[in-house]
Amino acid sequence: MWIPLLFCSLNLIWRVSDCITPEPCLFSPHTDGCGNHGWMWRCGHRNLSVIPNGQHIPPEYKRTSLTLDLSENRFTAISSDTFNTIGFVLRLRITSLSLRGNPIQSIGNFSFQPLQILCELDLSSCRLHMTSFEINSLANLNYLKILCLHDNSFRGSGYPDVAISKARKTENLTIDVFDGFQFGSSFQNLTKMSIIKFFTGRSKFHLTNSTFRGLIKSPIINLEMIFRYRVYGDVSEDIFCSFPFLKGVHIQFGGMCDISVALKSLKCLQGRTMDLIAANGNEPMIAKKALFLDNENCKYLFNICSKRVELSANRIVGIYYNLLNTVMGQCMEYFDISSNRIVYINTWYMADFLTRYPNLQVFNYSSNNDNSNCEGSSQYPFQQLAASRMIDTENISQYASNIFVSNNARKTHLKKRGIITFKMSEKLTVLQVSKNHVKLFTFPSLFDFAIIAKNLKELYLDHINLPFKYMLPIQAPSLEIIDISYNDCREIKADLFMYTLKLRIFLASYTNLSYAGSLKNGTYFRGLNNLCIADLSRNLLTYMPAKMFVDQKHSLLTISLDFNLFSTIPVSNLKNLKRLYLRQNKISFFSRNAIEKVLSMENAIVFIEGNPISCECTHIWSLKWMKENQDRFGDLNKTFCINKKMWLSMFLRQKVFEKFELECQSDAWLIGTLIALALLMIVLLTSAAFKRYRVHVDYVILRLRSRWKGVMHVSNSDEFRFDAFVSYTEEDYQLACITFYKALTSLGFKISVPDKDFLPGISKSEQLLQCIDQSRKVVIIVTKSFLENGWNSYAVQMVVTHAFHNQRERSIIVVIKDDISIARLPRDLKYIWWSIVSIRWPDRNENLNKFWDEIVAALRTD
Repeated sequence: MWIPLLFCSLNLIWRVSDCITPEPCLFSPHTDGCGNHGWMWRCGHRNLSVIPNGQHIPPEYKRTSLTLDLSENRFTAISSDTFNTIGFVLRLRITSLSLRGNPIQSIGNFSFQPLQILCELDLSSCRLHMTSFEINSLANLNYLKILCLHDNSFRGSGYPDVAISKARKTENLTIDVFDGFQFGSSFQNLTKMSIIKFFTGRSKFHLTNSTFRGLIKSPIINLEMIFRYRVYGDVSEDIFCSFPFLKGVHIQFGGMCDISVALKSLKCLQGRTMDLIAANGNEPMIAKKALFLDNENCKYLFNICSKRVELSANRIVGIYYNLLNTVMGQCMEYFDISSNRIVYINTWYMADFLTRYPNLQVFNYSSNNDNSNCEGSSQYPFQQLAASRMIDTENISQYASNIFVSNNARKTHLKKRGIITFKMSEKLTVLQVSKNHVKLFTFPSLFDFAIIAKNLKELYLDHINLPFKYMLPIQAPSLEIIDISYNDCREIKADLFMYTLKLRIFLASYTNLSYAGSLKNGTYFRGLNNLCIADLSRNLLTYMPAKMFVDQKHSLLTISLDFNLFSTIPVSNLKNLKRLYLRQNKISFFSRNAIEKVLSMENAIVFIEGNPISCECTHIWSLKWMKENQDRFGDLNKTFCINKKMWLSMFLRQKVFEKFELECQSDAWLIGTLIALALLMIVLLTSAAFKRYRVHVDYVILRLRSRWKGVMHVSNSDEFRFDAFVSYTEEDYQLACITFYKALTSLGFKISVPDKDFLPGISKSEQLLQCIDQSRKVVIIVTKSFLENGWNSYAVQMVVTHAFHNQRERSIIVVIKDDISIARLPRDLKYIWWSIVSIRWPDRNENLNKFWDEIVAALRTD
């Protein structure tokens, strides 16, 4: 009971889905495969089984050619009625139709006839097989040029030969190849087909002498047999007999086939003149033997006159035959034998490639032997160049005369270096020898090397261990491109490129360049006024000479300085520079000088990905400039802000940057406050220290000044001008100058007092120190008035400082009057009370004699 219900439900769902109105088709500008410019009516991927009504199409789309895209829908059967929903006028404008990816089961007779000017038809990936076509399915298509039938189900049943043959005007056919496929006699009706493309799928197949027989009348000029790993190794030698009009062929079998199989298939092309013979990538999965180019496996290739020959990536390990002596060698203009494993080649053969081939213009020998191959063979290209024809015979005598070896004290000396000249064919315009480690150049050379190439335009020398320290100026006046990357150029000569004045592109990545010695002024670009691209990346450069690109001010368009150690912009004033690559360097911010350099290059876009850009407040002015000039940078979205953990493009957005500025302002206020507080503390502490130790400072200054004047008493001298200097306050003048002074002078003492010995107009401090220094003893009369006077406190400190400085602590006599307690004495006196002589002034006259005796005793005691 439930099974019928289930089927009813599914049927209902299917009917409802058919009733759902799909999204309207869109239009976009389009050029079809035939070159018709117009619009594409995009109705693909809409679950359609009927073409939408064309009446809803705006008039402007009906006046030009249309491409109708119905791919990936649900069309199961195609007939002439399929296109009835499209108006007659609109059908006349459709030049291209795509039904790719529809589950088509049948295509009726004359199905596409309503599309009278149909030029391109795509029926790929539609699950089609031979019985899906009726005989006239593709009939009466007088304008059809491009037909795509690949990725269908022809395997097993074969092609619908008759139906396909009805599309007589087809010029370009894409079709499946599979096990047992064959182009039958019906295909001979396709007399216009000049291009055929094969879709290999997953099945392996054989290529026999009858596989392509049905294409013998098709004027196929260029043929690509890109059958990677799908062809059995029993390929017929006659497969190309079915292509009498062939001018170019590209063979890539691989897997079960090696280069020998591909070359033997060329039998029917012998004696022809071809534009291209390409047999690239014919590498077997299991290499059973070493592959060489010799007269046996190349006997068909050598007899074809082809302008372009490509034999790259075929695991060829050696060349055992001189190609110069073949028809191919005399005809070819382009020879590519790169990406093989060639370690065996006669040096004369290599010399001929560069000097004797009459028409060879481009020679690509790159990626053949690298460091891993160098140890396996004793014979390499260029290994015996000293004996090859590349040595200019005119220089051999020069070489012999320049070398002079002498034995002095068992040491061998080179009198003068020889010169080996590589003189290339005047036909040669492009030479690629990259990625070929030359073992000869590993050792110190006794010779200098010179290259003469009159018409050479491109020279690729990267990864070849070239000894640039021995290279003389390259004499290639037509040279436009040179690549010397991945060589040791630490000792490159400054005049190496002096004769290559047409040089446009210079590539020197990873060359250990260092601007020292002859390169310190950057002179090897001198005179190269056409240079537009310079790559100096990966050289660990930290600076660049200011005159490096002085002659390229108006020519340079691109400079690559990636992966170096620059911390600032190293170039400037390049007026037409478009791109400056400084990725993966050490730039953390843009100084004002760097900004000026960028601004001097008005059109340059700078790339700084991988630099440690600092987004700190200390560099806010640099970040502001970057924010205002984001159009001058090409990769801010790839440049990381190291201390903000975000991309620079996000950091420089208005809201994010405003928040950053506010944070910096807060930090600036905080830092400013801390600095002001620190300065205030320093001032306060300095003032307090100065106030506390003012006397000590004055003492030092006064002593130095007195020494300069020559009036200072000699330390430890027994000769003093006075026996005592008396310090007192002005209120005690009567006591000090009349009583004390007269009493002591009457006893024979020489007494110094300020009122007598101080001269007007001279600093009291200076005279105080001078009098103290010239007196054997210092007497300080302490009274109530003395304690209240600040100057006397200053005088006490000066006396104490002088006494301790000169180790005369017992030279201080303190006379205390008015019953003053010791506690009230100046602090400086209390600190040294143990080392001074204190005498109290008596209150009664009867004790004066005893007082004077004590004074006299103190003055006379040393």
